[in-house]
Amino acid sequence: MLLHGPDKRPRHTHSAEEFEEIRDNCVASNIGKANRIVGRIFEDAFRDMGVSSPQFALLVALKIAPGSTASDLSETLGSDPSTVSRNTELMIKRGLLSVRPGSDRRVRTYTLTADGESTIQSCVPRWKKAQHTALRRIGRGTWREVRRSLRRLSSEL
Repeated sequence: MLLHGPDKRPRHTHSAEEFEEIRDNCVASNIGKANRIVGRIFEDAFRDMGVSSPQFALLVALKIAPGSTASDLSETLGSDPSTVSRNTELMIKRGLLSVRPGSDRRVRTYTLTADGESTIQSCVPRWKKAQHTALRRIGRGTWREVRRSLRRLSSEL
């Protein structure tokens, strides 16, 4: 059956089987679902620490590269600048990060405070437990393959 779309060109209607194929094999929806499931594992692990999984990742990034800018953090984390900005501001208010002027007035650099250092150290055992749980559910061999594929994908973007 043909339908006419907004551009007045004929459109083919797709079958229920085609939509089942989309549902079952769509890269975006399947990765999104897996992300939500894994995200819950890590969110549960960090809940008592008062940090989210993305905030923990930000703390880790700053532990590795203190003095990073928001732009550096966005690139490292694969996150949009507004999310990094929101998380850094929350973490500054909580006393986990300090901020200093960068090379020019528009740039700010971030480092962990003593409380930030204490928080990240306390989160590591929880991260290890969540990582173990996630790997048990995914399978270590499968995870190695998925990780390689995800790195290849992110390097092409």
